[in-house]
Amino acid sequence: MRKMKYFLIPASLFLLVCGIFLSLAGSKEAAQLAFHHRFFSKPGETIMSMVTTWGEGTLYAVVVIAFIFDRRWKMVFPLLTGAALSAVLVAFFKKVVFAPSPRPLAVLDKAEVLLSNTADIPLQFAFPSGHTTTAFVLFTMLALFTTRKVIQVTLVLCAILVGLSRVYLMAHWFTDIMAGAVLGMAIAWVSVWLWRGYQQKNPPLSARADSKFRLPF
Repeated sequence: MRKMKYFLIPASLFLLVCGIFLSLAGSKEAAQLAFHHRFFSKPGETIMSMVTTWGEGTLYAVVVIAFIFDRRWKMVFPLLTGAALSAVLVAFFKKVVFAPSPRPLAVLDKAEVLLSNTADIPLQFAFPSGHTTTAFVLFTMLALFTTRKVIQVTLVLCAILVGLSRVYLMAHWFTDIMAGAVLGMAIAWVSVWLWRGYQQKNPPLSARADSKFRLPF
């Protein structure tokens, strides 16, 4: 845990600031509009539309394929486990536990929304944010394989930006991205823990799967 502090501390501060902001705003609707009206701009919309794609799975797949080609199996197997857990748990929470969970555009007055196009934004199944979960699974997992503080800080900032992009683009509430962040980090840790346990029970595979990176625990 201590070797992950440059990732975990910013992530924890992000969750704390979101929680404080929600408390001060009084409601998630008020927080959403306050954030939207304060920070929205056309260039920002373009940038955040690109950032949000980091949580769509394409980047995740590219990273996995790159590690497969480089034979870094200690990173490939946990990433695949994380992807599977993320897909199952997010779908379960969205479609079963918290359904229908309306999104911002289903609740807020559209006259208050400054986005140039809202036609493609979903109206339900908001909680938790799937993009944020995927981003935090990926970037937490990558941070687990390095102790370099610059890389850990960069990774956590990327994950946080994906979460904020979902609020910025009116696709999710702050509560959705907070849940996605916590869920994503938990999935990443569980995936690495499962792979580590499997390695301990299968030493020959563990030796063959040795990589250029060592787990920081």
